[in-house]
Amino acid sequence: MTLLAEVVFPLPLNQSFSYIVPAESAGPAKPGVRVWAPLGRKTQLGFLVAVRDLGPDDVRLLKEIAMIIDPAPVFSASTLALTFRLSQYFFSSWGELLQAALPPSLEIKTKAKVRLTESGLEALRKRTLSKDERKAADALGRNAFTILHLRRTTSLKTMAALIARMAKKGLVQVVEETVRPKKIPSAPSERARPMQLELDFTIEPAVRSALEAMRGPLEEKRFAPFYLYGGRTARLGVYGPLIRKVISMDRQVLVLVPEMAASGPLRESLEKRLGETVAFLHGQMPEGAREREWQKIKSGRTRVVVGPRSALFAPLASAGLVIVDEEHDDAYLQTERPVYDARVGARFMAVDHGALLVFGSDVPTVEAFHEARSGGYLLALPGDDERRRVEIVNDASERGLLARRFHDVLRTNLRPGRSGIVFLNRRGYASFLFCPRCGYIPRCERCDISLMYYKKEERLVCRYCAAARPRPRSCPKCGNRVMEPRGAGVEAVEEELRRLFPGTRVSGFDSDRVRTKAAREKVLRNFEGGKIDVLVGTQMLAHQAGLPPAAWVGILNPEALLAFADFRASQRTFQAVHRMMRFAAPAEAGGEIVIQTAFPEHHSIREAARQNYEAFFEQEIRFRRLMGYPPFAAMAEIVLLGREERPLAQKARELVRRARTCGGDIEIFGPAFAPSSLLKGERGIQVILKSRANEKLDACLAECLGTSGTKRSVTRYG
Repeated sequence: MTLLAEVVFPLPLNQSFSYIVPAESAGPAKPGVRVWAPLGRKTQLGFLVAVRDLGPDDVRLLKEIAMIIDPAPVFSASTLALTFRLSQYFFSSWGELLQAALPPSLEIKTKAKVRLTESGLEALRKRTLSKDERKAADALGRNAFTILHLRRTTSLKTMAALIARMAKKGLVQVVEETVRPKKIPSAPSERARPMQLELDFTIEPAVRSALEAMRGPLEEKRFAPFYLYGGRTARLGVYGPLIRKVISMDRQVLVLVPEMAASGPLRESLEKRLGETVAFLHGQMPEGAREREWQKIKSGRTRVVVGPRSALFAPLASAGLVIVDEEHDDAYLQTERPVYDARVGARFMAVDHGALLVFGSDVPTVEAFHEARSGGYLLALPGDDERRRVEIVNDASERGLLARRFHDVLRTNLRPGRSGIVFLNRRGYASFLFCPRCGYIPRCERCDISLMYYKKEERLVCRYCAAARPRPRSCPKCGNRVMEPRGAGVEAVEEELRRLFPGTRVSGFDSDRVRTKAAREKVLRNFEGGKIDVLVGTQMLAHQAGLPPAAWVGILNPEALLAFADFRASQRTFQAVHRMMRFAAPAEAGGEIVIQTAFPEHHSIREAARQNYEAFFEQEIRFRRLMGYPPFAAMAEIVLLGREERPLAQKARELVRRARTCGGDIEIFGPAFAPSSLLKGERGIQVILKSRANEKLDACLAECLGTSGTKRSVTRYG
């Protein structure tokens, strides 16, 4: 019987392709193997996801698979199921998700190389080439080299454009060569250290109650969700015994964290108590280390895996517990291809494995808190009990960058041994330059957003694509000689602090000035060692872990997040202020926090200052219910991407036309240019669909998007 295989490719295609399996390849043709298969004019690497007998109705003219690469599947049935469900839910490419799940040793990469054609060799012999063409041809000879090698050899900086012109003339040919990664030695065989049988966590009544609530489904090996709402110390007190119990049942554990840099306390606690059974998996690891961890997990030599969202694809054979710590963090959402949310994936995994699903945070997302409370699986734990002294300063009537009261607080605190942190989430000296005569604002030609101004370098920079240009000496539109900076950034704050407090040691911390890990560690080490009086940073600083508590913290204009056209703007503002406040010492240790804002009565800022999440939630959930936003509706944001506006607009109109056929239960917003309407050279047109029922939204998305090859991203809410 002839076999029919379904293959997906690591390309932005939301569909599979059918192929005939050659008779000699029938044995290894199993779901989960990699294949070479013809697609269009090329032979592409793909993943075989299903096999069945070729039936009498399969009368299509199908191509054959060129080669099956693996003797045995590299993906388990559970990994195939997880990635498939994610691809269906987020309308992402199944093949791209599988590519993201591959270990380094199985990644097959290609390298573009250039070689002279017969026409090119003839032109070289006849000396009919231009000067630069002759340089490139001499460097090539009868060999094939990369463009980078040719650029270094010839010192021609425009080599890529030159090769493109020569290819059009038929003088050279660009070919793709397969590059297999270096073989990475396996980790030595090792046995996990025997674990202590007794619980060495302090069991408080609330922690004991939470563990008791989870015991039933855990022992019955059935899926059940729980939400641990409380401080990090109490959450760790629950995670530890849970992990020990699951390991004793010979099952595995996945612990997801937002970022590796922020997972210090959790990692240290697990390493101390579980020893060699813990594996760490994340995309920033060196390939060798990542491969060895992957092999340890796949072989079953480790039973606990910790990592950020990419660890979701760890090759776990039998997960009994899936933990998502700091559930509120947006780092779990991957907005680049392939789009997916690890929190959704964690639920899919727990359901498939019959595992316990545990979310944890002290500032949950509004949707998760509402669903956990309504569903009866919210478990309240003690907070961290570190009350902080906070003052809100209204700067609505102030003219200067720093309000007078903010200035007074700094003057009181700027003394030996009282180093502090100022947070402002704006890079550069100013958000943009503005012509007061005609209103002109310099914008990025590629991304269509205003350019940030850097005073020290006298240049304008795009925050997305990093394109830079010199600051104009006059307005390019009307010739006015005055271009005013608007929206003060961290550089302006540093300049103001040095002016107001001469001799103060001020340093900045943002992605422009501390780009490497070594640079970040140096600044943080200097601050910790007392060599910096004031550290001025953006949200990047707010995500650094391990700093000792600062004597004082200043938070400038957190309401900037409220300006975004996003129903979660209040939630994000509350969470950002909460995160920044954590850097201050508790009130009993003399810590002080001052928040300068033009919206002192906004509930997100007011309740964050009071450290009262539940009061914030009650006001926010009323607003969500009134406006029909998640969790009272399901929403999907579809962004169509392309380089040409006209065909992209036509596709957006067609998408809206299809959405209108879904019935009155679907609300449609758009089409409109996405907030970053020209992102990295591509236009983005946004359409938002909203429905009271997830099932109706699913059906409408399937109708609107189908297997369309249009480049797009789909983000789901609710």
